This record gives sequence, C-alpha cells and structure tokens, in this order.
Amino acid sequence: MASLKHLLPIAFLAVSSAAFATGSFDAHPKITSRFEMPKPPKPSGDTGPFDGGTSTPRVVDAETKAKLEDLAKTYGKVARDNYQLILKSLELSPDSKIAPVEIVLTYGYDGVAATSGSGFGAGAESKGARIEVSAKYALAHPKDLGMIVHELTHVVQSYPAYDPVWLVEGIADYVRWFNYEEVGHRPHPKQGKATARDSYQTTGAFLYWATGKYNKDLVPKLNAALTANTYKESIWVDLTGKSLDDLNTEWQATLPLPN
Repeated sequence: MASLKHLLPIAFLAVSSAAFATGSFDAHPKITSRFEMPKPPKPSGDTGPFDGGTSTPRVVDAETKAKLEDLAKTYGKVARDNYQLILKSLELSPDSKIAPVEIVLTYGYDGVAATSGSGFGAGAESKGARIEVSAKYALAHPKDLGMIVHELTHVVQSYPAYDPVWLVEGIADYVRWFNYEEVGHRPHPKQGKATARDSYQTTGAFLYWATGKYNKDLVPKLNAALTANTYKESIWVDLTGKSLDDLNTEWQATLPLPN
C-alpha cells in the first residue's frame, strides 16, 4: 500500500501533539468533561401489547459507570492538551479564545460524537459548546481519542455557516489525521473510490497532499476564508494556481490502486 508519508511538507505537521501541551503553548479555554447518567424513560402512553422498548439502559452498573467516568476524564485531558495543536494547525494565534467547552458522554446520543452550541452560526456570541459522545461508542472504541480533536476543531472553526460541508469536515479531519494521529494511522484513499469532495478522512488526505504539493498555508487560508464567510471555489486557483477539479484529478492519479 502506498504511503503519504513522503508528502510531509512542513516540520510542525510531524510534531507530536505533546509538544504543544507544554511551555508557553499550554493555554486553553475552560474545558470540562463528565459522564451523564441515563435519564428515566418518558412514559410512552398506551401501546397495547407491543412495546418497542428503548436502546438506553435504565441502569448502568458500577463497573460501566467507572469506565465511562475514566473515559470522560481522558477526553477532557485530550482536549486540553491539544487545543494549541489545533490553533497551530490552522495558524491561529496561541492567544485565541473560545467559549467554555463541555464534553459529555451520554446514552442520549446514538451517533459517534457531535458538537453543538458553538460555530456554524453561534459565533462569538456562544456561551459555550457541548461535545456529546455516545456512551455506547466510547465503550466499544475506548482508544478512539482523535474524535475529540475533530470535534474540538469544530468548536475552534466556529464558521458562520456549515458550508461547504465536505470542506468543513475535511479540515477537521485534516487536523485530526495529519497533525494529531500517529503517521501509521493516517488514511490512504484508493483510486476509483476517492474524490476531494468526499469529506472527512478522504478530504483530509487531499488537503494534506495539496498542502505539500502547492501551498503550505493552504488549510489556514481556507480556514480564514470560511471564517470570514468569503469562501468561493475560485480560491483554489488563487492559492494553488489550479482549479479544484484539476487538483482532484491530479491527486487521484497519485493514489494507490484498490487491492
């Protein structure tokens, strides 16, 4: 399988996140984390002899509760330790401030993780962000700490609009997979299956390639345009000399063939 390792364009992209959690790079907003016990189910009324039940447990045993509380502490530490890494990746001032962030492990959310209360319309008026992590997912994937970096990146992004979605999510995963995660864990999209607009890991990989090939400041410049609500697709020509479609075609040709 071909590797993107040779594309590394700038020294700080390979620096461990721990480097930004020490010295003068340890400032972060107020970040708290906790496990939220399941709430009693609401009465469903007269359903006759049929009851669909609920996916939320009514009782969480002591061992599970302890695991989730430990994971909540870990998530909080990951967020605090890597806030400056996110700012560095987007070339934002280390003194940049965001509203307080609360990380909540909950059975009330059935996805993986989601952020609310900040960004994509909330802007500077936000009183705080809430990152919800599915308790079921957390228990099944206790080593997935990068999702916290992805969600905290959304809090930092705080764009006026969630548009274009593929780029917003791609930038968050670029920060996660190519700045936080270990090199060996990076995604490797395949020819015939990947496009620049696929979002998440795939778009993150495309951004990493374009950064190394054309413009080391590409992602910070895209982030600035999204923040100012001035993003237009023509910005790709301005920043790289090529259209997004041409970049996509060139990038696809560098990808490994499917197995």
